[in-house]
Amino acid sequence: MSQEALSLNEYSSESPQNVRENVRQQLSNDIENFLKNGGNVQRVENNVRADPPKKPSMNYGSTPI
Repeated sequence: MSQEALSLNEYSSESPQNVRENVRQQLSNDIENFLKNGGNVQRVENNVRADPPKKPSMNYGSTPI
């Protein structure tokens, strides 16, 4: 979110529903500004991972006592 985005602590006296609506509105504004400034949003397939799972290492008991 942008630096202008308000933290949840600033909404502590408001109801959770109002807090969520304010955060959604700020996020929507941030996305709109991002797109206006030449930003690009890409759709990523559900099965794509940034870091694929690694094979577990079997090093139990390999260090001396």
